[in-house]
Order: sequence, then structure tokens, then C-alpha cells
Amino acid sequence: MKYKKKLIEVALPLDAINKAASKEKSIRQGHPSTLHLWWARRPLAACRATIFASIVDDPSSHPEKFKTIESQNSERLRLFGIIERLVQWESSTDTDVRSEAMAEIAKYCDPKEVGILDPFSGGASISLEAQRLGLFAQGTDLNPVPVIIGKALCEMPFRFSGFGPVNPSRSQLDMNSEMSNLGLAEDVKYYGEQLREIVRKKIGSLYPEIEVPKHIGKGKAKIIAWLWARTVASPNPALKGTHVPLVRSFIVSKKKNKK
Repeated sequence: MKYKKKLIEVALPLDAINKAASKEKSIRQGHPSTLHLWWARRPLAACRATIFASIVDDPSSHPEKFKTIESQNSERLRLFGIIERLVQWESSTDTDVRSEAMAEIAKYCDPKEVGILDPFSGGASISLEAQRLGLFAQGTDLNPVPVIIGKALCEMPFRFSGFGPVNPSRSQLDMNSEMSNLGLAEDVKYYGEQLREIVRKKIGSLYPEIEVPKHIGKGKAKIIAWLWARTVASPNPALKGTHVPLVRSFIVSKKKNKK
């Protein structure tokens, strides 16, 4: 059986993919990174394009259908158009665009028989995008933190879709779709605020408000995260027995209070 090259092995609309991936960095609502930061999180746009192009055949693999270089290039450009629409942030919830991509995938495989495995899942971008394209996805990781992130992104919304909220102050939502996650979203917000207040009472004093140096904006800002702090014994004989800071880093909130 002759090996059939996939689209990703021949060409991709890299400019469009890179542009969409770069745009994700400025998304401040609805993106997984706003739920939890994870080191080296793969851009969703790039994952979506990669999965699609790894399954769909390149036109050169079907010379019986695309007999000339020109016809192959024309078909390749058509596939590029699908990818360029697919990688847009708005396409994350655009069922028409995703349906178009899923229909193309179905030409080359049975989606029910194709699985995507990410053995080092991290922020679960690959698993999430495989699910969006109607494929069975599995992700694994040794670190329990990305495992929890993956469950929150890929398992929980699917398991509780179509259910209303259960928190004490729950509202009557318009659950007009079996795939709606509005109920889950309201519960996460409610119980997240409860947890934040509990944590604030216990360790809030460790995140005080500070004066911001003039060269980075002045005013007051609240410390929102300590990266790490360490001290070493001073090598200076005159300071024997004392310790000096080696590194002390913290992050402050971007929302500064004006004087």
C-alpha cells in the first residue's frame, strides 16, 4: 500500500497560524490561560491546525483525483482556507467552521476510530482541540497539576453539560442547549469566590499593598504572587553569621490604585 502524505508533511499556512497564535496572548476572557497559567502552554490555534493537517491527506497523495500540479495546488489552497478560518479565536465556538473541518476530516478517516494521545499533556491544549474537532482524546502527565487542568478543561464541561447550577444562590438560566455549560460556569464562579475568601483570611497578610517604584509606574499595587526567595551566607568576613538575599521576586497586580 502506497504511503499517503498528510497535509502537514507538505505545507501549511504558517503566517495565518502564527498570527492567530500570537493573538491568543491578548485574550483575557474565555481562554484556558485565564483559568490557570501553565508553563509552555501550546497555542490553541496551532494545536487545532496541527491536528487537522495531521489527519487530512495532502492533494499530492491522490493523483487520480488531482492529476496536475496546478489542481493539487488549487486543492491545497482550499484546505489552507479551512485552516485559516479554523485557527481564528472566534472559531472556538463557531459550529459552522468546526463542522466544515470535521466534514473534511471524515473524508480520510472514521472520527470514531481515530484517537489523539498526548503523553505530556501539560496545559491540555492538544486534548481540548482534538475534542473540538470531534475526535477521541487522551492526555497523560506525571505532574498532578496539569492532570487537574486537563480534567477541568476536557472532562468536567462534558460531564456536566446541560445541567443547571446547584449552588445556594443559583439563578434560573436559559438552558436551551444540551451542550450548555452555563450551569457549571455559574457554580465554578460561586464556589471559586467562596474559596478565595477563605484563602484571603488565612494568608492575605502575605500579599500586602506596596509602593511601586517610579520607573515602573509609581502608585500603589497589590502583590499577587511570590515567585521565590532565597538567602545565602555572606562571604564578607565583616558580615560573618549574617545572610544576604540572593533572589527575591514578586508579581504585582496590573491594576494600580491612583494616589
